[in-house]
Amino acid sequence: MHIHSNKLFLLRHRIQWGILIMVFMLAGCATETAQVTPDEIAVGVYRIKASRSNIYLLAGETLILIDTGMKGDAAAVLAAIHGLGRQPTEVSHILITHGHIDHTGSLAVLKRETGATVIASADDRDFIEGRRKTAAMGREGVGGKIFKVVLYLMETVFFRYEPAAVDSALSGDTALSLPGITIQAIATPGHSPGSFSFYLPDKKIIFTGDALTGVPKPTLPPRMGCADYGQAISSAKKISDIAFDICCFGHGDPVYNNADTVIRKLLNP
Repeated sequence: MHIHSNKLFLLRHRIQWGILIMVFMLAGCATETAQVTPDEIAVGVYRIKASRSNIYLLAGETLILIDTGMKGDAAAVLAAIHGLGRQPTEVSHILITHGHIDHTGSLAVLKRETGATVIASADDRDFIEGRRKTAAMGREGVGGKIFKVVLYLMETVFFRYEPAAVDSALSGDTALSLPGITIQAIATPGHSPGSFSFYLPDKKIIFTGDALTGVPKPTLPPRMGCADYGQAISSAKKISDIAFDICCFGHGDPVYNNADTVIRKLLNP
């Protein structure tokens, strides 16, 4: 009985320290300076390295944003837009890959500044619009439980997430006919219940959000960060069946040149 109690004490102790370490890491990362000058991935496709994640900008007939980073990243996005000689009011649409605050944290501000239409998953809508906390998403294992606590603290204490309205809710694979461009919205749940990837068939570029991650190299999202890891694996396989030259992640550097082959090898080593 004494041994069992010691084990429980050690487990609680490790969990508490794990929470503290993760919170301080995340809080520290939020103070990092986001990139102002965007990287050009392809003609008319740019990456803005935000404080905690990637934001993508499609510059064509109008401007289209994919994700919005953390709270505080809006200034970097607006500066990047001006740096390209464009105006925030040219942003016609904001596409959201999933409802975690490192991807939606600046959504409310950018929606106000641009007047853009927000497109996101119906399954993540309650999280984006603030009716539910993202910490309520299911998580697997002890690590997942720690992650839930960290998310709760991020939303309610450190960053105080500001909800934003979703104008168009996605419920399955959909072809989005936007000004001057067609984008395939592909349901890739698992990391969150409503994760979506966005594919540009004409350019053969895919934006996976966190359905795949580029940190530290292209790989599956960590189990503890997934609402349903089995779904996440199935979604990764679904992505691997698509033909794309460039793969853009929510975190980490893109993969260029036959990126689909890299992802297939990841799933079938």
